[in-house]
Amino acid sequence: MNKKLLFAGLIASVFSSAQINVNQGFENTAYPGFTNVSFFRSSVISPCVGSYGLTRNFWSGGMVGSTTYASTASNGGKLDISFRYKTHVYNSATVNGTLKIEYSIDGGNNFQTIQTINLTSVLSCTTYSTSLPSGSVPSGSDFRFRVSGQWMSGEYDVILDDFQMSQGTLSVSEDVKREFGIFPNPVKDILYLEDAEKIKSIVISDYSGRIVKTIPTASEKVALSDLSKGIYFITIEKIDGIKKQAKLIKD
Repeated sequence: MNKKLLFAGLIASVFSSAQINVNQGFENTAYPGFTNVSFFRSSVISPCVGSYGLTRNFWSGGMVGSTTYASTASNGGKLDISFRYKTHVYNSATVNGTLKIEYSIDGGNNFQTIQTINLTSVLSCTTYSTSLPSGSVPSGSDFRFRVSGQWMSGEYDVILDDFQMSQGTLSVSEDVKREFGIFPNPVKDILYLEDAEKIKSIVISDYSGRIVKTIPTASEKVALSDLSKGIYFITIEKIDGIKKQAKLIKD
């Protein structure tokens, strides 16, 4: 097998492996990746799909509750997320509270709010959906997606169900694959270059455009162990002055 075929195989393999993929309706007693606080699996109140969902009774003695999904399988691509929710009351009770939708890429140390939904009435099954753009959840990051409820007044149940998450893959620049032959991508410690003698310099910048590494003289091996996990851009300048840029994923 020649180097170009090996390179193509490496690229295909790394982009077809890890990614976030969730289809969870809580029909089974085990639901990997999910952690609940005060929500629990139940069939007492009919869920949106199937026989079971996650239920929490909100009242003055039970004001908060949440469910959190965790994964480190992100490949850095766009992440589509959806779930279904409904509210339920007994007799003449009222609904008054919120659902906050958040995500974290640092294991839950810091959360970013996507949206806060006001709950003010009895709702039949409603679908919430959103997308996190490519790069929002860096490759290999400690991802958390959290839905949390906050009681304000009244007494009501919130039922969560049918969590769906799917992530696309990031592509590698065909120009860079063909003309420069960088591999592997994603890269862990060492990036290998084909035809290094034709390369004048390499500049690596983060997703905001800030330069994080400059390599004035290219060699066949580039050490990247000092870079944090995430998505970068690699700009390669050839000796003849031609520059090419592509996404580089650091595992």
